[in-house]
Amino acid sequence: MLESQAIVRINGVLPNISTLGDEEKSERAAEVKRTGMTANTSCSILVRDKKNTTTTTTTTSSSTTNNNKVFHLLVDVGEGVVKSLEKIDLSPYPGFNSLSSDTTIHLPDAILITHSHDDHVKELPSIISKIDHQSTRTLKIFCTKECHDQLMDKFPEFSKINNNNNRVSFNIIQHNGTFEVGPISAIPISVYHGDNSPPGSVIYILKLPHKRRRKVIIGWDFLSLSDDVDENLFWNPDLVILGTQSYNPHPETGLISISDAFELVRRWNAKECYIVHYRGLMDFKEARNQWFRGPTKAMNSEELQKIIDENLRVTGREGKFKITVAQEGMMWAAKDQEGEVGGGEEEEKDLSQLSPIGSVLEIESLQNYILTIEKDAKNDGMLKLIIEDRIKRFDLRFINPHMDTNNNNDILYAQGEKGMLAKGPELKMEILPSQSLIREEEEASILRVNVYKGKKTTFKDDILISKKDTEELRRYIRENFVAVPTTI
Repeated sequence: MLESQAIVRINGVLPNISTLGDEEKSERAAEVKRTGMTANTSCSILVRDKKNTTTTTTTTSSSTTNNNKVFHLLVDVGEGVVKSLEKIDLSPYPGFNSLSSDTTIHLPDAILITHSHDDHVKELPSIISKIDHQSTRTLKIFCTKECHDQLMDKFPEFSKINNNNNRVSFNIIQHNGTFEVGPISAIPISVYHGDNSPPGSVIYILKLPHKRRRKVIIGWDFLSLSDDVDENLFWNPDLVILGTQSYNPHPETGLISISDAFELVRRWNAKECYIVHYRGLMDFKEARNQWFRGPTKAMNSEELQKIIDENLRVTGREGKFKITVAQEGMMWAAKDQEGEVGGGEEEEKDLSQLSPIGSVLEIESLQNYILTIEKDAKNDGMLKLIIEDRIKRFDLRFINPHMDTNNNNDILYAQGEKGMLAKGPELKMEILPSQSLIREEEEASILRVNVYKGKKTTFKDDILISKKDTEELRRYIRENFVAVPTTI
């Protein structure tokens, strides 16, 4: 079992600073000048991975050296990023504070490049120069073939790196191809970044080395995904970082808007979202329409956050999704879920000592769905089942829910609700083993849901759920329903 922790640090949140506009007109530009923000959009993923920890003794002394260290993955390195990296402070975080004295923590072990615009690569030469003068560290740079060629044209001095430098290397990545970068697994996704942008732009889906594999999406500087992308890859991230140029949709910017971000967070079922790269100047165009009621100016961070929070409240998503206007230096820490034992084997739990689950259970599947199951005691034990995916919502009701006497708590049946003129569809919900490992450290089960009326199917699909959710579902069924001979 891996014992590791991960932190995501926002190194910068700005687009090209020269494009922010006049500070007298733009509240965003005034805020940037007032606060002294300088760094373009960038983040670091810092992982402490004990899997390869060893202790060695030098030949010249009896002292020991602990090889356990923080792996530093940097995503993009535009203007101001190097200075921001020098401010990294891990001392407040348990598991990292003992390593906070590492004087080279600000230097990355690897860099992921999203595309070759200056506000994402301008200080790459500076990072490479620092590595050249740091004899104990190596650096791997990952980018697409198109991006690599553009970097060679932009920085001709890079052309000799792979031949003459054993500590710095460029590595070509393929769209949709998974690769390992230290203890982190990465998938580059090809995206469209506008007609005036260079080809080869990507965003990244990262899986961090936790007991329950944490998913982080680095999604800035894109307008749309490629047509051949499997959007299941984006399902249920723990954190998504989205780059937005405006609040209202303006495709001419080559980036999504914050309005688009609301939809992506919902569609991907993101636990938490950080907004970066905001400029807001294009929203002034909406002021020409006297009937427009949305934002019509470039807002500062505080006002933008209030507008986002209000949108979540009005649409009923407050508490379900968290969207934050990111600030330079902000940290996000991957946390163990309730019931997990951080950094070790899961403890065996005496089920008799656990509190009852209750009448409502929500399950987030490993791919497409969110399921809410409720036993309504006020209506003769009616079973309510809500199934949501990225597009549809099924709100279903059944009567007489029960287990099969021969299958214990792996099959749940329910009869159709009786109306004045007709009877509703029936339910068979069955837990089956799955041969597919969705995550390297986690077993998956199939929840086969079949809602039907005679030969007509209302809903039918195999839904992949985690081992933890499988056990909770079994407990829920056992605690809430009785076993009777099946009659449907």
